[in-house]
Amino acid sequence: MKKLTLLIVLFSLRFPVNIILAQDTISGYREESISFTNGDATYSGTLSMPVKQGIYPLLIMVSGMGPQTRDWKFGANYKMAKIIADYLNSKNIAVYRYDDRGTAKSTGVAESLTSFDVLADDVYAAVAELRKRTDIGQIGLCGHSLGGILSVIAASKHEDIDFIITLSGSFQTGGDIMMEQAKTLKRWKTSGNMTEAEVIANGEKFVRNWISYSNGGIGLDTMKQILSDLVHYQISKMSPEKMAENLKTFKDTNDLFEQSYEDVCDYYTSPHQKSFATYNPVTDFPEITCPVLVMFGEKDAHVVVSSNKPAVVKALKDAKTTDFTMRIIPGADHGYSTKELYKQGKMGPGVLEFLADWIIMKTTITANPTLSGI
Repeated sequence: MKKLTLLIVLFSLRFPVNIILAQDTISGYREESISFTNGDATYSGTLSMPVKQGIYPLLIMVSGMGPQTRDWKFGANYKMAKIIADYLNSKNIAVYRYDDRGTAKSTGVAESLTSFDVLADDVYAAVAELRKRTDIGQIGLCGHSLGGILSVIAASKHEDIDFIITLSGSFQTGGDIMMEQAKTLKRWKTSGNMTEAEVIANGEKFVRNWISYSNGGIGLDTMKQILSDLVHYQISKMSPEKMAENLKTFKDTNDLFEQSYEDVCDYYTSPHQKSFATYNPVTDFPEITCPVLVMFGEKDAHVVVSSNKPAVVKALKDAKTTDFTMRIIPGADHGYSTKELYKQGKMGPGVLEFLADWIIMKTTITANPTLSGI
């Protein structure tokens, strides 16, 4: 497949772990490049933990939707997973983060084309393999956005997951999320003279047909027409510099359109997007038995607090877990930062401290030979 620089609207057999290398970092924490395999995918990632020998709790980072490297890089300076890992390492908490399926050093069918059930099995494959290590104690998951959904699925199926954290993990179907985003993000502009109300209506029309199609009904023809209009419009608005960059790969603008349109259609009709449209995490949440931390950003326009908080509270009524915490971060967006802090490569105030304190309360950290945290 040709590599696209066009920005399309895209709305997340087991084998032993292979330890490739280990090294001490200048900060006093050691890193190991570790891979694990599940089905067709071989994941490549980094385990980081204190140099001092001991048994440490481990947090496995599970990324959100869209191709992510192990750092979860947003923009030029903001590396969300790396920021979390560095801080937690300083608090004697080990962290494992990996490149998504089909991204960077990981192989397999891309995450964007893979069903939620398979992705959740991938997550548990990491848990099961890292459980074999003698320097790892309790193992938990920290999922952002789609990763929060996958963490719920994995924990509902496997009681040996010791705790989970969802960062802006939705407690609605993807159809509900997308319908809400049609209003909050207004991304479905397909011609220059559309009003804001018309952009929202166009997005809602696409989502209704996408939900119908994903549930086995009609809607594909309407989806294709809207996607065709969208791609045409985005190409027409492309800067000369961006067009020149694309034409290094594509024969002409027709070739660019055809490949872009084919890719975006494949995406929205994939097992991944069918899972997203129809799966509701509230279905599996009551089966979780381990401690759960649910976090939202107050200013999140992607996973809106007012829509998701009531669903979580309702799900708690029948939940098996007796240990639940919810935290809403004031002023934070979907990435738990702000416009200015993104530029500085920093998370919002208090986020890292709260994460570390909660994990320490739920786990034990044994740095040989004394207990250093409960």
